[in-house]
Amino acid sequence: MTIIACIFIAVLSYLFGSLNFGVILSNKLKKDDVRNHGSGNAGTTNMLRNYGKGVAVLTILGDMLKVFAAIYIAKLIYSYVPMPLNELGNNIISTSDMDMLIKSFAGFFCVLGHIFPCYFKFKGGKGVATSGGMVFAIDWRIALILLAVFFVVVLITRYVSLGSIVMAVLYPVFIFIFYKSIILTVIAVIFTLIVVIAHRENIKKLIHHTESKISFKSKKKN
Repeated sequence: MTIIACIFIAVLSYLFGSLNFGVILSNKLKKDDVRNHGSGNAGTTNMLRNYGKGVAVLTILGDMLKVFAAIYIAKLIYSYVPMPLNELGNNIISTSDMDMLIKSFAGFFCVLGHIFPCYFKFKGGKGVATSGGMVFAIDWRIALILLAVFFVVVLITRYVSLGSIVMAVLYPVFIFIFYKSIILTVIAVIFTLIVVIAHRENIKKLIHHTESKISFKSKKKN
């Protein structure tokens, strides 16, 4: 029964993640597909560049809220059906670590859904906003620190991709500093790898100095 619960949470979280708001909003509000423009990515940055700040804000809110929903349902299921790891005993993993493990488990599949959405031919975003929502759900202190780092990097370099990568790389560092847990740190490293791999093309462009910079100037879009 517990294995079935894990599978159910994984599938449900993936389906939540597949609700890619970049694609949904560009289609509903602009009668367009953001993936046909700019970087071809269905994420906040491409939405900002093509449709403006308002739609970009709605995109990031939607992509964060879906992971909150997935985590909430996962915790609800866990409260009735304990996960297999919990049966190993508190001498292996503490109750607080288990809570974070459940959030990370649901968050992982939600991020996968965002990057490879089954509703949109498996072509989605890069998982930054969705991963950010998961981090807020796990520990708001770490989330705020990483958000501050992101803004500093972007303000200095004007590279959103670089800010996202730096934020992802620092995530497992802060998890270890705050919790001193090897298990949680390893899980955080997996998330880092997912985000970095999703940004592999951006990394190539950064190395060759061909990555697009974001503009802070107001730009109206029809």
